[in-house]
Order: sequence, then C-alpha cells, then structure tokens
Amino acid sequence: MSNTSTSTQPDPNFAFRTDGYAWFVVFMLCLAAVISFIDRQIISLLVDPIKADLGISDTQVSLLQGFAFALFYSAAAIPMGRLVDAKNRKNIILAGMVLWSFATAFCGLAKVFWQLFVSRMLVGVGEATLSPAGFSILADYFPRKSLTRALSVFTGSSFLGTGIALLVGGFVISKMTEIGPVDLGILGTIRPWQMTFMIVSVPGLLFALMVWLLVREPPRLGVAKNTQQKDEALSMRQAWQYLIDHKTVILPVVFGFTFLTVAMFSVSAWVPAYFMRTHGMTAGEIGSIFGLYFVTLGSAGVISGGLLSDWLKSRGYNDSNMRAGFISALLATPFLATFTLVPDKDLSLILLAPVVFFGTMPFGTGPSALPLIVPNRLRGQMVAIYLLVANVIGQGGGPFLVAVFTDYVLGDANLIRYSISIVCPTVMLIGAAILFFGKKPYGEHVSKIDAEFA
Repeated sequence: MSNTSTSTQPDPNFAFRTDGYAWFVVFMLCLAAVISFIDRQIISLLVDPIKADLGISDTQVSLLQGFAFALFYSAAAIPMGRLVDAKNRKNIILAGMVLWSFATAFCGLAKVFWQLFVSRMLVGVGEATLSPAGFSILADYFPRKSLTRALSVFTGSSFLGTGIALLVGGFVISKMTEIGPVDLGILGTIRPWQMTFMIVSVPGLLFALMVWLLVREPPRLGVAKNTQQKDEALSMRQAWQYLIDHKTVILPVVFGFTFLTVAMFSVSAWVPAYFMRTHGMTAGEIGSIFGLYFVTLGSAGVISGGLLSDWLKSRGYNDSNMRAGFISALLATPFLATFTLVPDKDLSLILLAPVVFFGTMPFGTGPSALPLIVPNRLRGQMVAIYLLVANVIGQGGGPFLVAVFTDYVLGDANLIRYSISIVCPTVMLIGAAILFFGKKPYGEHVSKIDAEFA
C-alpha cells in the first residue's frame, strides 16, 4: 500500500484529515501570510515621510524595503528550515508571528535609520518561519495531484496581503496624518508613519491565538511508495548534498523564479513612489488603487499560475511548473517595459493591471515546484534555501537595483519611471531564459518521481 503524503488509507495519527479541513488549514495559513505581508509591505507607502523625518536617500530606503528584511529573513530561513524538518511546525509558525508582530511595532518607535533597520531585520527573522513550515504542512495535507493548487493559493495570499497593506495602509496613513504627531509620554512624539506601524502590528498577535486553537500539526508521511522516513530530519549537510546531486533540476527552479521575483518586488516597492512623484497622487490614492490590483489581480494571477501548471500537467507536460512560469514571464514583460513610460496617468494604471496579473502568476507555480521533487524531511530546508536566494536577490536586490539606477545612473529621484522600465523587464527576461533551459531536466526528474507513485 502506498504511504504517500496524503494517502486515503486509514492512519491512526491522521484520522482528523478531511478534504474540508485540509482546505481550512490552507485558509488559516493564507490569513497568516496576509498579515505577514501587511507588516512587510506597509513601508512602501511610507517612503517619503520616512525620508523626510530620518533624512535618508532612496538607496537607504531600499535597504529598509529590501536588504534589512530580506537578508535576515533569508539567513533565518536556513535554520528555520532545519527546525521545520525536525520539530512541530505549527509552534514554529506561532513563535514567528509573535516575533514579527512585536518587531513591526518597534518600527514605529524608530527615531534614526539604524533603529528602523534593526526592527525591519527582526520582522524578517519572524516571517522566515511561515513559508518553510507552511509548505511542509500542506505537503502532508494534500496529494501530489492537487498540491500545486493548494500551494498556489497559499502563495497567492501574499499578494492579497500586499494589496490589503496598500488599501488599509493608505487609509490608516490618511487618518494618522489628519491626527498628526501624538505625544506618548515616555515614548516621545510619534509621527503618523510611526503610528501606522504600531497599528498594523496588532492583528498578528490576535491571529496567533486563533492558529494555536484551530490548526493541527499533521503527521509526517513518506514521499515515495513503500517508504516511511525516519523521524529524524536530514542534516543541513545532507540537504546541500542533495542539492548538489540534483543541481541541474533544482538550481533552474531556484534562480529562474528568483529573477522573476526581482521584477515584481521592484514593482511593489517603487510603483507607489512612481505615481506620487510623476503623477502627483497621494499615498491614499495610489494605495487604494494599487492595493485593489494586488487583492484582485495579484491573487488571481498567483492562483491562475497554479491552475495553468495543473492544466499543463494534465496535458502530459511534466515540466508544467517551469513551463507555466516561462509563459507568464513572457506575457508580463511588454507591459513591464511600457507602463511607466506613457504620459497619461490613467493609461499607466491600465497597463499596470496586466503587469500585476501576469507578473504574479509565477508565484503560484515556482515555490510549489520544490515539494514535488524533494523528500519529505528535506522540504523545509529546500524551501529555506530557495527563500535565501529568492529574498536576497529578489526582495533585497530588486528594490535596491531600481534605487541605485535612479540615484547613481539617472541622478534624479523624479526619473524613477525610467529605472522601473529598464530594470524590471531585463531581469524578467533573464528569469524566463533560465526557466526555458531548465524545464527539460526538471520534467525528466518529475517523471521519475511520478513513476514511484504509480
């Protein structure tokens, strides 16, 4: 009898699993991801007031948006991945939620650049728990045939979170601006952007209690026919060795999709500033529109990426994850190259819509490619390795590249539209090329794994 990750055979340790409850777990993890992205992305609406109060440049802001978060998020993801493969994954998520929520509140207490940098670093450390643990949990709740769909919904919630961050953030900022600076006694005078950080930190602490009460840790099940791996997690050395042994399969996944994330993290970081500087929109105006794009088109794009991958798989393409990512990148590139160059604000917003939809589709097919090709007890660590690369290069490098191009090549913050139109399409095409050349070895490996489940 098969011992696969979500076998339908009776299991005394997994009697609570039903399809409905499995999707409820997806729902709960999605809400956690939404909250995490609110805390992560709210800074994109606060760029100019932070610059004004702290006296910093676009490049320094990009460090707060990207490297302060992404570097430590990624560094923490490796040991977190090891813990995920060895310990209770639900408890790891709970600890992370508490940490990132308090760290977001600390952002609101920052008075100088380094304090805000450290606080953003701690947000990254806390949020590093969610993806490795979430991917690992869901890989035990869902069969291979529907795993990509479930993981794409989970991944898509990040864009829902980005959208809500922009929608709610724009509203909160407007209200805090109306109130103005507030004297909190021993904490000193808190400005509107600082109060915004404090307010958005609260939901994470409340939701952590709900996760503790309602989500159950699934048993760790085997990943191949007639196998049940020992309870011990494989070592980090074994994880790296597995990566080296399968480098032609895994590295194109990691680096191909990473370059696609560079483009989209750049868009999410700098589009609000572009519309405010070039077209005179307020934070509330662009926040509501851009936020609505991510809530609707971003979430739909990620889920569509997963559905496209599943459809390609049903048509016999075992490289479906890679192929879907490649197609999505090609569709997004023309719009990435042009939406900031048109002179009309409304037309720019119209062209931004397909950027968000097509640009987010790879997020529904990329990370879900890894659990399909690695053993159960390596899933957390492999996802962590992916996060290390994707976030240092993607979230860290994307905003940084645009900022450096603006500050040091163009030399004018008001010319950011040209930086976006040059940097984003270039890195998107690099990612597409890597996926194209990597889809053959990936497809061959998936065929081999699928044969073990036959």
